Amino acid sequence: MSERWPADDAHTDAAAVRLRRGAVIVFPTETVYGVGARASDEKAVRRLYAVKGRPAAQPLVLLVSSIAEVEALALCDDRAHRLMSRFWPGALTIVLPRRDAALTPAAAAGTTLAFRAPGHAVALRLLQALAEPVASSSANRAGAPPPLDADAAQAALGPDVDLVLDGGPVPIGRPSTIVDLSGAALRVLRPGSISEAELLRS
Repeated sequence: MSERWPADDAHTDAAAVRLRRGAVIVFPTETVYGVGARASDEKAVRRLYAVKGRPAAQPLVLLVSSIAEVEALALCDDRAHRLMSRFWPGALTIVLPRRDAALTPAAAAGTTLAFRAPGHAVALRLLQALAEPVASSSANRAGAPPPLDADAAQAALGPDVDLVLDGGPVPIGRPSTIVDLSGAALRVLRPGSISEAELLRS
């Protein structure tokens, strides 16, 4: 069974150290509980896929703490900068063309990457302490409902992850909106708490 820590500042900073050493951990975001690994750690990302039971061809979301982390890995046009400036940190995941040199295993050999800056104090502190992106997905087995508190996350993945950060129930309880900006037209791939109309007004 995984360790379970309260998501105070000291434990969150310690969890970032664990990520840097190759751990796979569960943590709260404002939408659902997530499970993640350091995006540049190929071994840890492969383990994350195995924990989830996720197909290897299905990319993961990269959680970031700054727009600069996105710009290092993806091509950002004016639309992307407008949406990031308006809705981040928050419940919006943005799909962008990846840079040729951005060979993170989270891309699953695809030509795009998905990014989100979560609007939750614990997740943001974790990302800032790590100072690099985290490859992430909801903390459930593939096809199961996403967990909305630490108890549900631990019940779903507890035997297979290293650590669960308990930040209490999530405030939104609904997955993020996913918008694809890799083509000429904005496409909403998954509806969420941010509507298509709001996106188009940005």
